[in-house]
Amino acid sequence: METTLSIRLREGTKESHRLAEQTPFIRSFFEGRLTKEIYREFLIQLLHIYEALEDSQRRHRAHETFGKICFPSLFRGEALRRDLNFYFGDDRWKETPPLRAAETYIQRINSLSNEWVEGLVAHHYTRYLGDLSGGQALKRIVAKTFRLSSSDGLAFYDFAQIENHSQFKNGYRAALDSMPLDDETIQKIIDEANLAFRLNRDVFASMTNLAESN
Repeated sequence: METTLSIRLREGTKESHRLAEQTPFIRSFFEGRLTKEIYREFLIQLLHIYEALEDSQRRHRAHETFGKICFPSLFRGEALRRDLNFYFGDDRWKETPPLRAAETYIQRINSLSNEWVEGLVAHHYTRYLGDLSGGQALKRIVAKTFRLSSSDGLAFYDFAQIENHSQFKNGYRAALDSMPLDDETIQKIIDEANLAFRLNRDVFASMTNLAESN
C-alpha cells in the first residue's frame, strides 16, 4: 500500500473536497451568480487567512518539515491586496475585520504555528494546491462574471513566478513526500487537512449568510 504523504493527503481528503465543492457558495461561484459585493467580501476573508498562513511561513521557513514547502512564489497576500483595491476602488477594505468563521480559521493557524508546526502542512496543502489547480478555472469564471477585459481584478489567480503549474505541483508533492514523518504524524496531518476543509466550508457558509442578509 502506498504510504507517501501526498497520496495519502489526496485520498484522505476526497470526501472533504467533495463537500466543499457542493456548498451553496461554491455552487453560486461556479455558476457565475456571485455579486461583486459578496466576491470582494470573500477576498477580504481570504486575505486575513493568507496573512496568517504566510506569517507562519516566514516564521518557520527553516523548519525541517514545514520549511520544505514554504515557497514565497505561492504567497497570495500582495495579490489579494491588489484585487481588493481594484474591486473597492480604494483601500477602505482595510477597515473590515474577518468574519467569525475566518477568525476561527486564523486562530487555528496561529495555534499550530505556536504548538505543532507540522500541522501547518495540512493548511498549506489545502489552500495553495487548490489555488494552483481549481483556482485556474475560477479565474475564468471571475473574468466572465464581472466582465473583466484585462488582468485587473484577477491577481489572486496569477502565480507570476511559477511558469509551469504542473511541474511545480509535482515538485510540491515530492517535497511533501520527502518530509521526515512517521505514520502516526502523517495521519494527524490528514486529519488536520480535513479540519482545514471544514474551516473553509464554514467561511463559505458565512458568505452565503452574508449574501442572504443583503
